[in-house]
Amino acid sequence: MEKTIDKILDLLVKSNDYLSGEYIGELLGISRIAVNKQIKKIIANGVDIEITRKGYKYKESDSLTVQTLSKRLNEVGIDIPVFIKEVVSTNTEVKKVYPEVNKDFLYVAPRQISGRGRLDRVFVSGYGGVYMTLCYKPKKLLVSDSLKLVLLTGLAVAKALKKYTENVTIKWPNDVFVNGKKICGILLESVVTENMTEAIFLGIGVNITNEIPKELQNKVTSLKLENVQTMPREQLITEILQLLYEMLDRYQKEGFAPFIDDYYSLSITINHNVVVNVGGEKKSGFGVGLSEEGYLLLENNGKIEKIILGDIEV
Repeated sequence: MEKTIDKILDLLVKSNDYLSGEYIGELLGISRIAVNKQIKKIIANGVDIEITRKGYKYKESDSLTVQTLSKRLNEVGIDIPVFIKEVVSTNTEVKKVYPEVNKDFLYVAPRQISGRGRLDRVFVSGYGGVYMTLCYKPKKLLVSDSLKLVLLTGLAVAKALKKYTENVTIKWPNDVFVNGKKICGILLESVVTENMTEAIFLGIGVNITNEIPKELQNKVTSLKLENVQTMPREQLITEILQLLYEMLDRYQKEGFAPFIDDYYSLSITINHNVVVNVGGEKKSGFGVGLSEEGYLLLENNGKIEKIILGDIEV
């Protein structure tokens, strides 16, 4: 059953005008005093509510709430359940929830206590960033599609960020950079049944205003550190997911081919000399492109090697 506090916030988010305590109380069958108490709790949770003689009015802010994020997503045609909770890792939480939800859903954390990256690297994700995992339940995808979905996700994030800053690039396979420094990491995990993908967990972390430790600032950045005018996190989440769903729909029909040119144009790996750390062994060469599976094709002395897994040194 929906809590009274959630019902009040939902009314305020959906209204473009002031709502009096008396009006809200009549709708919900509670007193004005009870409404005021719930409003104080909403404000204490970081939601910006304007209070005047006219009543209460929701103000656009960077607060993350199920109601406001769901409203933004619905406006661009994305109707999926949204969960917002401070967790150890959004990917970990999604794996617990997905058997109970029969459609795609989104899990967002104001911060992650122990976020995980590729190769099980652990990192702390502080307040002010975007930390989310989309549970995507495809109609028909093979296990071999997984890496290309990581590439598509990186492309969606890069395109969303390019609305706010120019120097956005992608590093194969799962990082997005701004001005030569990492600003976003992507982690994909999946549930597989007989070589078919039942569910995909696309974890995305973007640094916006969250603090970056000084010892990492030569390699890792945020929009704040790059002096980019920041936006409400709900806005960026919506823009990323809108682009991503458009790409996923097209990918299911046409494959990765329609995205090759855009991906190559933003890549700092393709058409560049690179050094790849593969299991402790460093391999240098020229990134000539991607294989059909999304693997990196590395040319060295006229020979082309397919790199399935590795870290590109920058």
